[in-house]
Amino acid sequence: MSETSPEYILERMSHPLIDELSEHLTPRAISLKKGDFLFQQGQSVKYIYYLLQGRITLNRSTIEGAKVILHVALAGDTLAEASLFSEQYHCSAKVDATAKLIGFKKSEVLQYLDSSPQFMKQLLAILASQVRELRSLNEIKNIRSAQERILAYIRIENRINIENLSLKDIAYKIGLTHETFYRELRKLEKSGQISRSDSMIKLII
Repeated sequence: MSETSPEYILERMSHPLIDELSEHLTPRAISLKKGDFLFQQGQSVKYIYYLLQGRITLNRSTIEGAKVILHVALAGDTLAEASLFSEQYHCSAKVDATAKLIGFKKSEVLQYLDSSPQFMKQLLAILASQVRELRSLNEIKNIRSAQERILAYIRIENRINIENLSLKDIAYKIGLTHETFYRELRKLEKSGQISRSDSMIKLII
C-alpha cells in the first residue's frame, strides 16, 4: 500500500457523503495493485474508504475455512462504513484491479458524526441500502432453480454491467459455481429470455 499524490481526489465522482467528509476532514490518498489487500479480516479498524478507480472484493472466511464473497466494490462505492462501530474488520478487502481510493480516519469520522446529525442520516441511508441488498441476495440464494436464480438477480439489478462485474463474481454473489452459471446463462440466452453483449446482460421483455 502506498500513499499517492492527492491530485486525483479532486477528480472523484460526486458522492454527497464523501464530498462532505472531504470538506471537513483530511483524506488519505491510496493506490493499490491487483492482489493487494486494503485490509484483512480481524485487523483493527482505522479507516473507512471510497473507491475512485478499480475493483475490490470483500470476502469473509467462515469457521470451516471457506471464503464467502460479501460484496464486489466498484468505482463510486464506499467501503467499511459498518466497521465504524466495530473494533475489527469483519471481512477482507482484496484488490481485483488496480485501485485508487481515499481513506478517512475512523476516529475523525466518528467525531464528525457527533457534530452533524445530517451526515449521520446520510450514513444510515447507505447502511440501510446495503442491508436491503444483502437480504435480496439471500432470497435469491434460496431459489432452487439456477435459471430462476439468475433471472431474479437480473430483475433486481434491472440490467447487469459486466464490464465492471465479472461473470465469476456474479456467480459467487448468487451462490452458483461459475460452471453452472455459465451453462445456464447460455441456455437463457439461447431461449431468448436474456440478451447478452460484451458489456451488458439484460432481460428481453
